[in-house]
Amino acid sequence: MKLTQEQIIFIDSILILNGIKFDDIKLEMMDHIASEIEILMDENELSFDENFKLVLEKWSEELQPSSSFFTGINVSYPKIILEKKLVLVKKQMLFGFLSSIVALLVFMSLTEFFDAKIITNNFQVGARYVFVIGYLLLIFNTIRIWRSKLNTSFYMNHKSRLTVYISMIYPFCFINTTPTLLHNQVLFVVLSTFMLFHLLFSSQLALKHFQFEKKLSNS
Repeated sequence: MKLTQEQIIFIDSILILNGIKFDDIKLEMMDHIASEIEILMDENELSFDENFKLVLEKWSEELQPSSSFFTGINVSYPKIILEKKLVLVKKQMLFGFLSSIVALLVFMSLTEFFDAKIITNNFQVGARYVFVIGYLLLIFNTIRIWRSKLNTSFYMNHKSRLTVYISMIYPFCFINTTPTLLHNQVLFVVLSTFMLFHLLFSSQLALKHFQFEKKLSNS
């Protein structure tokens, strides 16, 4: 039995009351919950309210407030949102770490043939251009997202990183001094690569927001 528009709105309001405020996650949960209710209403003679309670009880664990060290132990989210955040954070950390290792291996290999300070200086110049491009994309995407009427988990993750990205502007874009000691050069290359990856990763989050926005407009 197909649910009415009023019943869909009711499900939406209950999800919001349970902390599901991001449109992409809310839509995904609404699709699942509505489908399960429709199946139950075809299989039994219970009312919508009774079937809704049965389905909501099934989803109750996913709606429990939860927190994690990776997202801040003082901040809690419904479990389903926290799990999605953790997957994103761990994926970002892993790829950032792997990118840094690759950059380190390339750097150490090049030092066998060239002066380490020259390599670091060239890396510094190249990284600065990439940082500038990354910040231009960050500004452009942030303005576009702010103008959007949607509140997605991608926007939340993008916004939560803005302070970190802004704090990186001065050391990576305006400090021209090249480290002279090898261990400082290694640290600079590894840290710069890791932060560069994180900055460019923000564009992927913005892209996912825009893709969801386009999906809704086409539906």
